Amino acid sequence: MIEAFRPVLYLKSTCPHCLKLRIFLLEAGLLERFDQRIFTQGDDAEAAIRADLAAHFDKVTFPAVQYEPGRFMKDSDAIIAHYAAVAGVDVEGLPIFAAYAQGVLPKYMETRRELTALKQDA
Repeated sequence: MIEAFRPVLYLKSTCPHCLKLRIFLLEAGLLERFDQRIFTQGDDAEAAIRADLAAHFDKVTFPAVQYEPGRFMKDSDAIIAHYAAVAGVDVEGLPIFAAYAQGVLPKYMETRRELTALKQDA
């Protein structure tokens, strides 16, 4: 019996953009369609995941997805747009996703930039 291809998500456990993608997929009811390879920085799975992706990208970043056999995509916004279009999901109709993507994430990124600047000035 031939199994149907399941897209593979490559996620870093502490990545805010990976969380954004996971929230979208969960709220849209799509998360169960994916296999997930999740690592925490420094764990045993990280090197293998990065090696898998290095063959497909000049620079490995997260999240990434193998959306067809041998075809990969990265960038949370691109992945979300792709799967929203494929599944006919109106992203604007996902209130939890919107709260994170338009509220929590921008504030987090702003705070992170400020912290980086403070460290450089110290």
